[in-house]
Amino acid sequence: MKAHSSPDVHMDRQRTQLILPGQIIALRDIGLSIRAIAHQLGVLPRTVSKLIQRWEETGNLTYLARRPRSRVTTTQEDECIRQAAEENPFTNAVAIRDELQLNVSNETVRRRLHEAGMHHRSGMVMNNQVPASKERLTDQHRAARLAFARQYISEGLDFWSIVLFSGEKTFASTNHGQIHLWGQNNTRYVKIPSFMVMLKPINSI
Repeated sequence: MKAHSSPDVHMDRQRTQLILPGQIIALRDIGLSIRAIAHQLGVLPRTVSKLIQRWEETGNLTYLARRPRSRVTTTQEDECIRQAAEENPFTNAVAIRDELQLNVSNETVRRRLHEAGMHHRSGMVMNNQVPASKERLTDQHRAARLAFARQYISEGLDFWSIVLFSGEKTFASTNHGQIHLWGQNNTRYVKIPSFMVMLKPINSI
C-alpha cells in the first residue's frame, strides 16, 4: 500500500474504524515498529500507538467515539445571564457570575452572552447612546469636505488670520473617558436609560 506523506486526520479516523485495527496488530506481531507500521499503512503514528495500547489493555479494537463535552450551564442559567446583561449593560462577566452564583468560568459567561447575540463595546455617551464604533467617512462626507475646502481655497492670509477653528470635544467628569457595556449585535447604537448615564456623568462642549 502506498504511504501518504500527510495523512488526513478525518480520513484516518474513518479507516481506523473499518480495517486498520487488524492490520496494525498483524504487522506488530511480525515485529514492525510503530513508525514502520504507520508508514506502510499511511496513517499517523499516534493512531498505531493508541490501537496497540487499547489491544494490550482491553483486548478490544472497537473504535470508541469520543463523547461530546457536557454543557456546564442550563437553559435557564443561559437566559439569566442574558437578562443580567440586558438589565445592566455596564456589568461584566465576573459580576454576572457572582450575582447568579454560577460555578463556571468568566469565559463561559462571555461565551453565553456571545451565543445570545450580545457583544462587548466601549465608547462615549452621546444623547443617551453609545455608538458601536466610530462612524466611517462615506463618499458623500468626503465630497462635502472637499467642496468646503474649495470654497475657501482662494482666501488670503488676512482672511485666515481672523478665523477661529473649533471642533467638538468631549470631557468626562470621572476618571473614565469611555464606558464599557454589553449590547446586541448588528445595532448601530446601544440606548442607555438616563439614570444609568448619571452613573458615568459626561459633558460635551
